[in-house]
Amino acid sequence: RYVLYMFMTDLEDITKVTHKPAGYFIAPEGEERVGDVSNVVFCNGWIKDEDDTVYIYYASSDTRMHVAVSTVDKLVDYVTHTPADGMRSAASVKEIYKLVNSNKQVSEIQHVNNQAV
Repeated sequence: RYVLYMFMTDLEDITKVTHKPAGYFIAPEGEERVGDVSNVVFCNGWIKDEDDTVYIYYASSDTRMHVAVSTVDKLVDYVTHTPADGMRSAASVKEIYKLVNSNKQVSEIQHVNNQAV
């Protein structure tokens, strides 16, 4: 199975990886899994428009072309805020729990602030 991953490098030294989120970014799903070479996706290139819209061109199963659309801000947020792989299931689950609990706290604060208004 071939999937796409994302990572971020230092702008001054592109050999230095600064962020490496766990898990894949794009994987074959549904009809993308069926074709000449099953269960693979590969990137054909990215384009960024003037408004920071990003078009991610990728192919699946050596049969079809697809375009995923995002923004620079969303992609940077994904790369910089998705925890790195813990290299063990227990460590990765622990990181996910931390993220969920942090999000719950933010949600509760927003709820309290909205009631105060």
